[in-house]
Amino acid sequence: MIRLPVDKLSEGQVLAQDVTRADGVVLMGKGRAITAETIGLLRRLDIETVAVEGDLFASDEERQAFLARQEAALERRFSRVAHDPLQRAIRELFRRRLASGCHPPDAGRDESA
Repeated sequence: MIRLPVDKLSEGQVLAQDVTRADGVVLMGKGRAITAETIGLLRRLDIETVAVEGDLFASDEERQAFLARQEAALERRFSRVAHDPLQRAIRELFRRRLASGCHPPDAGRDESA
């Protein structure tokens, strides 16, 4: 799933999450295909971004390279507090969250959880 500005949507993409108003009323349901009319309606409703099905990465190699760069940056950020057990635990939480977001949608994870 990727979040895109309405101006970047293309016909044929599919909503990955419901589009809702601030009060929780569903405007468009998950699974709806994007059409020119849908894009126009989202603009009229002042919706800025929506989640659509898809993956940010063109290949698994691109995903792995991104993950390696992000993990290196995480190590640099936490390098001065590596001796602190609480900071190490926080770093590990960030690392797990990063890794969980770098898999294709069908890579054995339960999306409904």
